[in-house]
Amino acid sequence: MDVEYQAFLHAFPPAQRVSADAGKLAAFTEHVLGVALPDDLAAFLRQVGGGYFGRNDLYFFGDGATPAPRDCLQEWNRQDFWTEIFPCPAEGGPVFFAETCFGDQLGYRHDGDSVLYLLFAIDTFESFVLAHSAQELFAQVLTERFALVDARRLQAVESQLGPLRQGMHYAPLVSPLLGGSGAADNFCQETPNVHFRTALAALHAARRASGG
Repeated sequence: MDVEYQAFLHAFPPAQRVSADAGKLAAFTEHVLGVALPDDLAAFLRQVGGGYFGRNDLYFFGDGATPAPRDCLQEWNRQDFWTEIFPCPAEGGPVFFAETCFGDQLGYRHDGDSVLYLLFAIDTFESFVLAHSAQELFAQVLTERFALVDARRLQAVESQLGPLRQGMHYAPLVSPLLGGSGAADNFCQETPNVHFRTALAALHAARRASGG
């Protein structure tokens, strides 16, 4: 089933394309992660591709065939920190295919015969179901720039730190789990690897502080 992308591309015009071969990525998810790549997501990758969209608002992971500012989908989904956060995809955990400028992850997971598209917020370790199909995701959810982020926060952070550099995240200096605020002066531009590992360290520290 083809997906209509006009509203998505109007909200998030392509900024930098990277190779995202749907067949190559489907082979990886099936043979390495143990789950299928949804047909409607594969259709998006074939027709639209990977890379940065909008003002570097969203990044869709590529296949590693060409130089890219971020990890390819295969590398990112094999990072060792995922096992501390979610079950493996074959056991119901998510496969992540895109991220926001704040590092929040867009992914899918299989739920019986259904597929759920979700957003995982790394700084608070919360997950939200966004859609039940890629068609719903691209035609109804991702239709304006601030669909996944707080508009005032993003505008304040951009004013404080400048446009997001490719390959980076806007990340908190002090995690909200440890009392950090959402104000722009509590943000920096950080590499995704450091961002995620710092967030995990904050989660462990918060658990220790609460006796968990």
